[in-house]
Amino acid sequence: MIKVTGACASFGSFKLDDVHLDVAEGEHFVLLGPSGAGKTLLTEIMLGLRRYSRGDILVGGHRVRGEPLDSITVSYVPQDLAVFPHLSVRDNITFGGRVRRMDGGLVGSKLEELSALLNIGSILDRRSPATLSMGEKQRVALARALFVEPRVLFLDEPFSSLDYYIKRQLMEKLREIKDVLSVTIFQVTHDHEEAFMLADRMAVMFDGRIAQVGTPSEFQTRPATLEVARFLLAQNIFEAEVEQVDPAARTMLTRVGDLRLAAAAFDNFAPGQKVHAVIRPEEVHIIRPDRPLGPKVQENLFEARIQKRIRTPGGYVLIARIDGLERPVEIHVSNCAFDDMGLGTTSKVRVSLKAESLWFIPR
Repeated sequence: MIKVTGACASFGSFKLDDVHLDVAEGEHFVLLGPSGAGKTLLTEIMLGLRRYSRGDILVGGHRVRGEPLDSITVSYVPQDLAVFPHLSVRDNITFGGRVRRMDGGLVGSKLEELSALLNIGSILDRRSPATLSMGEKQRVALARALFVEPRVLFLDEPFSSLDYYIKRQLMEKLREIKDVLSVTIFQVTHDHEEAFMLADRMAVMFDGRIAQVGTPSEFQTRPATLEVARFLLAQNIFEAEVEQVDPAARTMLTRVGDLRLAAAAFDNFAPGQKVHAVIRPEEVHIIRPDRPLGPKVQENLFEARIQKRIRTPGGYVLIARIDGLERPVEIHVSNCAFDDMGLGTTSKVRVSLKAESLWFIPR
């Protein structure tokens, strides 16, 4: 549906450099990155709103040549929503239908369908969008974009100005819309939760370059670079060295500080190679002394002392010190587990750095 091949562009001192992306039909693809990474610029190039200097871009089989797409139906919801202030809510939503001179009966049926899908029936008769809340404006902008039945829907930071409760509601609604309307979605965001909740596949972008493309689970367990790992809040990153590799068993041993860690073997790693060892905080398990060890936590067992605990909405972040490691380890536990284990700021615990959850990045 969307194919970007080696796209390059310059805007002042900023450059988009050799961008490659493939988005399949019916896919929800999310472009994730920090502010200033070039996400909006790339989106505008794909829409034909800006020109690119080199490479090739196809949307729905049609080449983008630096002019607004008119050979394929696409819709775009920009960051500022661009809701027309001089039109009523009803006229905002049906604007595209009137431009295309849709039959009045079709306009009415589509308006009814979208108002039910987005739960906006109660605001259709508002004379001015100025009376709408931000969440209502988001729904109106989305309804207007979907009214023309686009093959591709481009969304640029669609939930950035919403409070958390409304944002979660609209994210769930967007998943429903994709299933019901079978539309391809290309979404830009800086928000990790949006990306992991909504994406079928995603890409991370830094400074005008794509750093990695994959599924959310691949990003969570297999960050390709140190920059990606840090951006995705994989706090436990340690300098390490590969000691042994057993290709037959697909296992290896690494040295991290004064500790040896067992892990699954990775292609092209050899004894003596310098690497970064990465494990996500939720994959560091505190071992309960009153329960038998599960099969996945029987390796990489170490004594640790909790130095700090930080309350979060869903539980606690524990900062623990393991002898032999230069840096403390971050552990995430739920409120229930924290209360059940009676963990304090000076608690001694036994932890497992799960072998199957360790990932290694060449240094």
